[in-house]
Amino acid sequence: MSVALGKKMNLDAERLNKDIELFPQVHPITPDMKITHKGVSRLVMLDRYTFKDTEKITLASGDFVVLTIKEDPKFPARGIGYILDIDWEKKTARVLVEEEFRGVLDDPDESKTGIIRRPLDVIEKPLEVYYEQIAKRNATGLASVEETEEKRKEWFEKFYQELVSLNFIPAGRVLYGAGAGTDVTYFNCYVMPFVQDSRGGISEHRTKVMEIMSRGGGVGTNGSTLRPRNTLAKGVNGKSSGSVSWLDDIAKLTHLVEQGGSRRGAQMIMLADWHPDIMEFIISKMQNPRILRFLIDNTEDEKIKKLAKDKLKFTRLTEQEKAMYQGIINYKNIPGYGGFSESIIANAEETLEAGGTYSVNNPEFLTGANISVCLTKEFMEAVENDADYELRFPDTESYTPEEMKVYNEEWHKVGDVREWEKLGYKVRTYKKIKAKELWNLINICATYSAEPGIFFIDNANDMTNAQAYGQKVVATNPCGEQPLAPFSVCNLAAVNLAEMADKETKTVNFEKLKRTVEVGVRMQDNVIEATPYFLEENKKQALGERRVGLGVMGLHDLLIYCETEYGSEAGNKLVDEVFETIATTAYRASVELAKEKGSFPFLTSERDEETNRLRQAFIDTGYMKKMPEDIRESILEHGIRNSHLLTVAPK
Repeated sequence: MSVALGKKMNLDAERLNKDIELFPQVHPITPDMKITHKGVSRLVMLDRYTFKDTEKITLASGDFVVLTIKEDPKFPARGIGYILDIDWEKKTARVLVEEEFRGVLDDPDESKTGIIRRPLDVIEKPLEVYYEQIAKRNATGLASVEETEEKRKEWFEKFYQELVSLNFIPAGRVLYGAGAGTDVTYFNCYVMPFVQDSRGGISEHRTKVMEIMSRGGGVGTNGSTLRPRNTLAKGVNGKSSGSVSWLDDIAKLTHLVEQGGSRRGAQMIMLADWHPDIMEFIISKMQNPRILRFLIDNTEDEKIKKLAKDKLKFTRLTEQEKAMYQGIINYKNIPGYGGFSESIIANAEETLEAGGTYSVNNPEFLTGANISVCLTKEFMEAVENDADYELRFPDTESYTPEEMKVYNEEWHKVGDVREWEKLGYKVRTYKKIKAKELWNLINICATYSAEPGIFFIDNANDMTNAQAYGQKVVATNPCGEQPLAPFSVCNLAAVNLAEMADKETKTVNFEKLKRTVEVGVRMQDNVIEATPYFLEENKKQALGERRVGLGVMGLHDLLIYCETEYGSEAGNKLVDEVFETIATTAYRASVELAKEKGSFPFLTSERDEETNRLRQAFIDTGYMKKMPEDIRESILEHGIRNSHLLTVAPK
């Protein structure tokens, strides 16, 4: 196919529809379709969420494609273009890249003409090029779990209208997977149980994390059950390398596993504030040598000093480098010379005085995960009272063979040194530290390296609805919006608040908001039935508690359309009203679903008195006590379809 350089090519919809006939999951292009999005949003839609001809059965010259236009190990660049011609023998193709994506091309000729040659392996042909096609596929897939053909038609139409109007936006896993017939999860959020403190336990944990990430899920891990560094491991007559080193091994999976689609994996790794390795964990991702030197000079705790020194790397200057830095310094004495900034000269003076340069050891350590510290009430009280705080762990070194057997079988099920001690098992205090010293360390590292985050785990457990059926929060998903119990999962979606504004009256259309929430709750509940399951533990938990994560996007747009300032008294009042409407509507919708389809199984029992007890426990949880009385009473009478309903994921 001959094309003049720089010529813009157009999509051949008629030809693409003929290709689509081979893929029953894909809805054909119709004249009324128009939503393609723009810029980065368009690329993201085409790259991550559309159904593609991955086997390249229909790939031909003239096809519209998504491809890797710059192959960089760390920061590959994706773009959009059209196939000019294909060399099937060499498995490559020439592609005319759309103009807005040519800026990342390093080769001058490629950058000028937009014509590149790339392996077929990095080229993908999207069969869905309009958002309406994705919306129809999603609506079809999620309505398919309804019991009758009549209901399937009814809810396809309702789901489609909410999706195509952009009132309701499912998360990427749903957009990509629902209705596609592929073996990827529609759940965004996963949390694993505490890691069993053994090589076998770590290996099993690692395997399950890998399986989840390979199918598109983000995983949260709490490593607080792994024994501290240098603790005696009697079975092998050696010492443990510590929890942090094992957690780094788990985090490395993120760099190795490509998720269903085109993303890398995502992980959250947590450690409790009482764990003896907590200081090493906090410092582990610090990339700023100046802050490490600050810690060495300013902390009173010798362990923190040592950890900062171990992380800090010093490289001595060669004679040639000394001369170079001296030359930079000398230029400042030349009248009228302005070649070097004051900061460059100051850095040269500092480097020459030190006799070398500072960097960090092991800069890739734990970079495969977000990290957070699980903060307890006892720790925060110690900070407020400027008291000492004990770093503790089960005293495995003194355990008898019988006690060690119990430890191996039960410790990872408990996961909290406070609870373990209450059960009568021996606990060892490894170190006492000023709570404020540890608190300051968290704050300094978070300020200058953006990590660790903090997770108030006791507060989460006080508030979670999971209390009602005897489960505890272990960790959160990678972005932190979902505190989850072991093997819990959650699917995400957002009400698009930008579409809930009446632009003429500059007010919120609350009736429209309620309708969207009601349809959205059912759509997300159907995700739980429609998604493939690959770990039996996740399936049992998902079907047992039926969590959904209904969130929002477009809040700022809503306030702009309502001409209300964010953070003002009027703005705060409006935001409170919007979120209260979403929360109460979602819970009422879930009760109505329970009347039709049944309450979530963890809240039901074969014995009526037990079911009543569970329902009472549910409405007495920290969160449910804040709900309106009519909702609490209706749950007592009818149950509720979903154990948890609300979340706000970061956008």
